[in-house]
Amino acid sequence: MVGSFSLLIGIMYGLVWVMDRKATAHLAFACEALAIAGTVVLELQLMRASTAAEWGELVRWSQIPLCVRFVSTVVFIRLYFGTGQWSLVWAVAFMRVGILVTGFLVDPNFNFSRIDSIEHIQFFGEQVAIVGHAVPSEWQWVATLSTVLVLAFVADASIKLYRKGTAAARRRALVIGGATLLSTAIAIFYTQLMILGGLRVPVLLSLPYLIMLAAMAVEVSRDTLAASRLARELRDSETRLEMAASAAGLGLWSWDSEKNVFWSTSVAKSMLGLAPADRVDFERLGSMLDPDDFARVGDTWRKAAASGIEAEVQFRIRLPDGSSRVLAGRGRSEEDASGKLTNVQGVLRDVTEQVRERQENEELRREIAHAGRVSMLGTLSSSLAHELSQPLGAILMNVETASQLLARPSPDLDEIREILVEIQRDDERASGVIEGLRDLLKRRKIHLVPVSIQQIIDDIRSLLKSDAAVRGVKLECVCDPDVPEIPGDKVHLTQLLLNLVMNGMDAAGERPEAERRVSVRASRAEAGRVEITVEDSGPGIPADAQREIFNPFFTTKPDGMGMGLTITRAIVEAHKGRVRCHNGAHGGAIFHVSLPAHPA
Repeated sequence: MVGSFSLLIGIMYGLVWVMDRKATAHLAFACEALAIAGTVVLELQLMRASTAAEWGELVRWSQIPLCVRFVSTVVFIRLYFGTGQWSLVWAVAFMRVGILVTGFLVDPNFNFSRIDSIEHIQFFGEQVAIVGHAVPSEWQWVATLSTVLVLAFVADASIKLYRKGTAAARRRALVIGGATLLSTAIAIFYTQLMILGGLRVPVLLSLPYLIMLAAMAVEVSRDTLAASRLARELRDSETRLEMAASAAGLGLWSWDSEKNVFWSTSVAKSMLGLAPADRVDFERLGSMLDPDDFARVGDTWRKAAASGIEAEVQFRIRLPDGSSRVLAGRGRSEEDASGKLTNVQGVLRDVTEQVRERQENEELRREIAHAGRVSMLGTLSSSLAHELSQPLGAILMNVETASQLLARPSPDLDEIREILVEIQRDDERASGVIEGLRDLLKRRKIHLVPVSIQQIIDDIRSLLKSDAAVRGVKLECVCDPDVPEIPGDKVHLTQLLLNLVMNGMDAAGERPEAERRVSVRASRAEAGRVEITVEDSGPGIPADAQREIFNPFFTTKPDGMGMGLTITRAIVEAHKGRVRCHNGAHGGAIFHVSLPAHPA
């Protein structure tokens, strides 16, 4: 009965370990149960021995299950309790292996130095063999010491577990620890009486250990039942979670790299253009990703696993019908000690429509910005005419002078060369003005390159100085010498400042001519940023308009479109910057544009 029970327990929890290789405590428990079953077999053979030599040889072989049982007991308690000293575990293992090896090197076995005879007695109605006249080995104390070490280890581990204070910890310490101490103590007492005290009984060490095995089985089974209940609750929770995710348009997924299994809900599979019954592995999923996104997605998950944080990545997939979608994945990933991804899990969201709408909004913003630049051209017409008339007039005057010099009998060639140099310089100046207008009027995307704020402010000063003179506005432009370059698009940044400065000039125009002033200042800010401040001397922004001033189609001008500041904010945000406004202490509006400096 003891053997059958032990064998059943050993097989059952051995299969548990096979299904879950991380359940090493269950493996140790299975080895212990199988060792007790092996002890039962040898004990039955000892009872049926016919000679002293046969009895002694069976005692020698009984050290194998004894060694396995002792080592499995301390390893199981150390893994299952999570307490106890590993040094005692290694000491027990070393001593029992030493006893096992020594037992096969000496005759007749480790426990006896000589067995002269055996006897047969009546035991529960049967004739069984027991040791008769024998001399115990002088090294028997080593076996006793190894058993005492087991008692010390179990007592230490049980006390430490009991002190943790939880109900489950105390129950395990009392049930498993108490049963192990009781059965081991009975076995020590029984063995010493049989070997040293001449107790006339058969070898029955498996019976006391049945107490320990039963207690362990009860506690481990309790955990198994709890795990089953948790698994059932987890399935219910997963069902509710999947329903909630489906209602929110999210698809759940996970990938196990060790088994190369990609699990996903039906919603996630529909996003991938697959049927609910389709099986997905890593190779198939990789073939669906856009080649340009494949490496980026892998790097994102690896970095997330190394840092232990959630990651979000957006990627494109090709559907079986040839179309494409844009998906956003968010979740967590894990990696092993070698840095290899082992598990990734999270949610999928179809963002194709959002990306399309964002692209349409970006295109619309570019169209509106272009319209704003064309509209601004009419406002700047007098300034542009002045900027072009100066170099063109100088070219005409130099050409007439050169013609007069060439009409002389002996023309001054050095003077003519100087005139030609001046004509070339004026021509380049006019070409620069025309090229700047051409760039300003183009429909174009933002291209971030290192841009000098000083150069943009100089261009603004040159472009608006004539218009400012006509309006009677004093235009002040200052750029601190330590202002670094910024990653930006020169045309869009020029339009940004044009919008702010011209708004300031419009506002300052409401003041008497002596008080009309607009200032532009660029300075280095903290945290690696550049701040541009545009301040005017106008009446300021009404209190009820400050929150809406950047909204589309909102304007405080009678003939305004309400798009200038909206475009300004869009350009600032496209450059990863911030813009804010407030009224000055002495009147007028102040706009602050904060942009990141170039990393160099």
